[in-house]
Amino acid sequence: MSDRKRLRPFTGDDARQVRLAKSPIRLVLCQVAWPELVDFPDDFSEAARIFGRGIERYPVFEEHSQNNVILTPSGPVRGEEEKIYQWRSADNQWSVVLGRRFLSFYRTSYTSYSDFSARLEKVLIRLQEVLNVSVLERVGLRHVNQVVDPRLFEDLSGYIDEKVLGLSISQFATDLAQIESSQNQIVVTVNEAVMQARSGILPPQQTVDPAIPPHTDKSWVLDIDSNVSHQEPFDIAKTLDAAGDLADINYDFFKFAMKDKFFKTFGGE
Repeated sequence: MSDRKRLRPFTGDDARQVRLAKSPIRLVLCQVAWPELVDFPDDFSEAARIFGRGIERYPVFEEHSQNNVILTPSGPVRGEEEKIYQWRSADNQWSVVLGRRFLSFYRTSYTSYSDFSARLEKVLIRLQEVLNVSVLERVGLRHVNQVVDPRLFEDLSGYIDEKVLGLSISQFATDLAQIESSQNQIVVTVNEAVMQARSGILPPQQTVDPAIPPHTDKSWVLDIDSNVSHQEPFDIAKTLDAAGDLADINYDFFKFAMKDKFFKTFGGE
């Protein structure tokens, strides 16, 4: 990756680095997508298996079927069934998912973005080598933060900015009305990127993504998803830089959303 300038569009603070003793990130996912390509392998199934044999650290393999839905003037129409191929690490923390027009790479136990990016680079190199992907039309990066600690619910507005909490901190006239779940959403443009953030209270035994196991207790979730969508030649260094910019956007919105009490309570440096 090049030495790019870090983006801090929400806080303007590029000096303070926030690290938590126990990261609330339950999922970090990067997805790249491409249009229909002339040079794409005719036998996608065989190409996918060759791709999978060349990526290290992902020995567990699964094959799924996905039904495509085509939007027409008369309504949605069920399209052809599409094969999706998935490889996972032995500990199930890392996954690579390959479709005919996209690749997703994600981790469910987060340590650092540098580690994530280094692994992502190897997968992208393999994608370019085996599947002849020459053009991308979208790069996306998603961070799902989830906090279960009961201390948070004792004082939500003490830990999290009220603008982010929205209806989650509504006060009712009696105790008969109790908030079971809530969701707030914002969409923001940052240069060419679009960030969508959803936050709220999640009831027990529910999840915002199949990759995240549901928790037995209620939790507070901040789901941040950023992307850049424009067609250009697939250059791995530029793609990693784009993903890095999206990581900056997501990280800075997290800093914007949380108050100092959150960082102090949960081990911020």
